[in-house]
Amino acid sequence: MTLITSQMIHSAPFHDQLEAVRLADAHFDAQGQVETTGDIDRKVVCLRPMRKGLPEISAESVGEQVRVHLYGHGGSGWTLLWGSIEKAMALFEEKAREHKFNDQVSITIIGAGCMGKAVALSLFHAGYRNIRIVAEQDNRIASLNSTGYLAMVSLATESETEKQEAEQLAIETLKGYQSVDRGTHPIVNEGVHLIDVYSGLGKEGEEGPLETYTGIEPFAEAGLLPKPQQGVVEFSTGVSYPMQKFQTYFMDTAVIMAAFDHELRTRNIPVIHETVGSLDDIKTYVVFNCSGLGAASLNHDDKVYPNMGLLLELAHQPLKKLDYIIYTRYQPPDAPKRSSPPDKADIYFMPRSGGLLGATFVDHNDGSDNALNEALFTRILRENKQFFGYPLNTH
Repeated sequence: MTLITSQMIHSAPFHDQLEAVRLADAHFDAQGQVETTGDIDRKVVCLRPMRKGLPEISAESVGEQVRVHLYGHGGSGWTLLWGSIEKAMALFEEKAREHKFNDQVSITIIGAGCMGKAVALSLFHAGYRNIRIVAEQDNRIASLNSTGYLAMVSLATESETEKQEAEQLAIETLKGYQSVDRGTHPIVNEGVHLIDVYSGLGKEGEEGPLETYTGIEPFAEAGLLPKPQQGVVEFSTGVSYPMQKFQTYFMDTAVIMAAFDHELRTRNIPVIHETVGSLDDIKTYVVFNCSGLGAASLNHDDKVYPNMGLLLELAHQPLKKLDYIIYTRYQPPDAPKRSSPPDKADIYFMPRSGGLLGATFVDHNDGSDNALNEALFTRILRENKQFFGYPLNTH
């Protein structure tokens, strides 16, 4: 299958030949459900802690206690990480001066995701020594399931002002990842590198990859990342598409979280597995509330809600040859036309772990509808097989 002309090949500024994701042995039964999935290692349902509007980054005094809130980043926790922590730390330092706290003040951090662990290490770097993290668990959390794609694609901002504020947090985070990539970050210096991101150029009504908002545009427009190029992508299966190529930072979330854990152990910062029922139960002088979805009840915040995503973790992939990201809307051949929003990708490949496929954004969904989940897993696999040029095997 080809969707390009010879004239387009000669005029394109790039013609990239890429290894295709291996999906050849995935079959579907007569009802269209996945039957055998030798290249699929694990199906993952993940919940993003969305918050209507902006993430909550604030500080308040409750008697002698200071509470710093740092939650509600949706699927953009890694994209807004360092900018959000910098803002939260500035708010905390202001309160610390008001309360005359010293470097031995007792600090509890609720939540062991990327925000919780990174803020603990940031506090240690700032000189504080009496720190602990409290969380129900820290091994099956959204931060580990996150794809690690630095892009503004999973927030619920409601105005241009909110969008600009979120973009500023993202720009500060980008600077943080640049220092990680250079090896000069004070907390972590592994798991981050620049990567090519391919997105469609097709228009509504056409087949193949369609024009898509990638979330990298604000960085490119600010001159912080390269502007996109247009050209042709040809996969090893023989399928070719006109696409545009961006660059952004890819964060291998498992590597970075493992690095955070190593640094926490080195600094004797404990992670205590407990359930926090109320902020009033925490008796330390300082509380950092990085509780994600738990903030809905802990901070009585009705703007927080779950946004479900699904991932297929892959096996048997030539991962060294798959160092690219695909983020695009996609219209399969001979399928009913659909008009998904321009910022919602249908094809979403990341080279994290053994490689993964995703691309579902189901608002206000807690992941408990197993029939819906299986239908979405099947759609992800079916459309990725078509995109990468594999036949749909049914029997």
